[in-house]
Amino acid sequence: MKESLKAAVAAAALAAAGVASATPSTVVWTPATTYTQPYLVPHVTYDTYVAEKGMLQNTYGLTMGFIPSDKIQGEVGFDVFYPGYTKDFFQLNGKLTAVENLIGGWSPALSVGIANAGFEKDISDYDLLHADLGKTFPIGTIAVGGYYGAGSKLLWTNSEGKEEKSGFMASYTSPDIKVGLPGLEKIVVAADYASGKNWFGAVAGAIVFYFNSNIDLLTGPVWFTDKDLYKTAYGSDFMWTFQLDVDIPFKT
Repeated sequence: MKESLKAAVAAAALAAAGVASATPSTVVWTPATTYTQPYLVPHVTYDTYVAEKGMLQNTYGLTMGFIPSDKIQGEVGFDVFYPGYTKDFFQLNGKLTAVENLIGGWSPALSVGIANAGFEKDISDYDLLHADLGKTFPIGTIAVGGYYGAGSKLLWTNSEGKEEKSGFMASYTSPDIKVGLPGLEKIVVAADYASGKNWFGAVAGAIVFYFNSNIDLLTGPVWFTDKDLYKTAYGSDFMWTFQLDVDIPFKT
């Protein structure tokens, strides 16, 4: 199969699925973080990715912690993707985390989870399994891990017509940069990376503006590794993301 035809076929599947990053606890594009949503604190998010010639589906998500423990944490959530290119675009996510310093001051946090778990074959069943180690240092928080696409073979096929389901992830989150102005409490710098020439491979960076401790806006660029896949499907291998996040601390 010619390279151009391979790219077109893979991109058609990508566009039909309307892929977008899911909203478990993430950094910018990836779930390469051991941060886990606190117990019984709902987290509502709205994510959008836009380019000059196209955009990913908007993501509306809800995630909440479900384990009342200071040693083991867990979160579960769901995402709705709209406007939909298909009749079904609903996904689940979940994660378990052994917290940092659990067995000593040297020990990193460990998270294992699943994201983008859908129910319609070759449309929403990406089923992204991931595992991450994270550690906080004076310069910020660093996490490393890996992922495996346990879902549809079609959705994990790249622009060369090859199935590529696994890769490496890494992220960095800076310490809080205190601002202390009315309406702007602090700023955080974040970046993440996922290897692999597939829909998920990307490098991203962002600035996070915290209006207060419960409301923030993340914004920054995302460059996709499989350039031909995204160019064919969306007209661009680069998008700009805006992500509005709101915690609702019913329990104080």
